[in-house]
Amino acid sequence: MSDLPDFERLAQAASAAGLATSPSELHGVICGLLATGHGQEDATLLGILSAHAEQPQGLGADLGGDLMECRDAAREGFAGTGLELVLLLPGGEEELGLRVAALGQWAEGFLVGFGTGAAGINDSQLSPGVQEALSDLSAISQVSTPEDDDEEQEQLLEQVTEHCRVSALMIYTDLVMKPAAKPDQAPSKPTRH
Repeated sequence: MSDLPDFERLAQAASAAGLATSPSELHGVICGLLATGHGQEDATLLGILSAHAEQPQGLGADLGGDLMECRDAAREGFAGTGLELVLLLPGGEEELGLRVAALGQWAEGFLVGFGTGAAGINDSQLSPGVQEALSDLSAISQVSTPEDDDEEQEQLLEQVTEHCRVSALMIYTDLVMKPAAKPDQAPSKPTRH
């Protein structure tokens, strides 16, 4: 399985390239696109990410390569049993406020990627489960940083992170896996003898 690039290295590369967008948000955009069945083509994905990061000249080869690694790891995570999907967030050694903000940025990015990939799909065409997951991710994207760095807040962050991961997997399953599993034609009726 492909591993995600190191968060801190990716953050430094993004900063060096002049991006104000966090690696978590860019990873969220990638995951949102993949959850709609898009984002497979390198050039198209890099174009979407460049536009989102307001970098019309592109992201540069190194950063672009790192983001393709992010896409490959997310694609494998979605396609596996679901236990492999990992969100690109700062490590546990970072302060809680930074990790909470990054999760909010990931959720915001996911919604952007989903909106881009699902353009033309009416909300009424989405299952109630997908609508609820999107509503939850929208609320999470508006999160405020906690005032305390206590164990309760750490556990809450862990639970919300898992909820984001499961929401992304559920959306992917509903929009990509279920349609792919449906046969294109109705099964033929058995022949009577």
